[in-house]
Amino acid sequence: MANQTKILLNPSPPGTTRPENDPQPGTRRRQLIRLYLTAIILLSMMFTLYVWQSTKMIEVKLRIKKIEKDISNLENGNSDLRAEISKLQSLSRIETVARNDLGMIVPKDLIYIDMPENFK
Repeated sequence: MANQTKILLNPSPPGTTRPENDPQPGTRRRQLIRLYLTAIILLSMMFTLYVWQSTKMIEVKLRIKKIEKDISNLENGNSDLRAEISKLQSLSRIETVARNDLGMIVPKDLIYIDMPENFK
């Protein structure tokens, strides 16, 4: 028994103890790198989504402003058309057009004609 030698598979420096299920230092480093890369990718995806949403919001706001401007222009056009309709429907204008353009005159005598009963 004096000549027995122990063989260590994973020697560790003197004074340190390592549990049996602890991964190798290289494996631990790869896990940290994967973790950091995953975090960077997630953050970049979140940033991209934020920029995309902001861009879409600005685009929608611009479309709303354009539509509001179109509505305002149409309302102004409608009010102009209403004013023109009421101007064209005024009795004084109709009389002027009848006299000047159509050569009509105001009648002096009114003649009534009786219609036969069977004509109705």
